[in-house]
Amino acid sequence: MDNRLLEKEKKAYVSLYKKDVLPYSLILCAILAELTYDIMVLDVMPVSYLMGVTVMINIVILFVLFTCAVKVNIYHKNWAAIAVFLGIYMLVRMSVLVPLVLKPYARHMEIMAANLLGGLMLLTAGFISLKHTNRRQRLQEQLKQTDAS
Repeated sequence: MDNRLLEKEKKAYVSLYKKDVLPYSLILCAILAELTYDIMVLDVMPVSYLMGVTVMINIVILFVLFTCAVKVNIYHKNWAAIAVFLGIYMLVRMSVLVPLVLKPYARHMEIMAANLLGGLMLLTAGFISLKHTNRRQRLQEQLKQTDAS
């Protein structure tokens, strides 16, 4: 019985030092989807001041996405929540912002697919990371309790 408990503790200690690879990879793929969206929407968007605004917003989004990927990889709960928020933003952007404000004149389906894919990847990454982070916190608390006793 003690050997099984000892093995569980060893696995627990090892899992504390593993990086959160799946959400990290999903966010990096969402960055690729965001870049695809950026290129396509700028290619078919009518030339106006909105192009500059779109470029500036997308630069900020790409920076936040990369920071989010790095922070989620090391179990930061707030950044997992930011990933979920950005996933929701991408889905809202797909259905409201692009057709009503940016009004691209071609490639509607490709732009929607890039937004949908990126949004779903971010939502998945955020929820998986939140789950892993909560489990890791519970494990750390259990280990502190066993060390204290």
